[in-house]
Amino acid sequence: MILVWQKVKVTLGIALCVIGIAGTLVPVIPGVPMILAGVALMGTDHPLVRSLKERLKRWRDSKKSS
Repeated sequence: MILVWQKVKVTLGIALCVIGIAGTLVPVIPGVPMILAGVALMGTDHPLVRSLKERLKRWRDSKKSS
């Protein structure tokens, strides 16, 4: 049951990200909130989000040391 819930979360997260990307092109759909909601829904379970989190962490650490 947990595996099914994880698959549903990832699928909905990807769908929200796709809608968000389309929303950046179409002014009717709010793009950025949809992308953020999709990333938040996927959490760190998805490898794409995990790598993005690591990149942001490295960028933040480089800004602190500068």
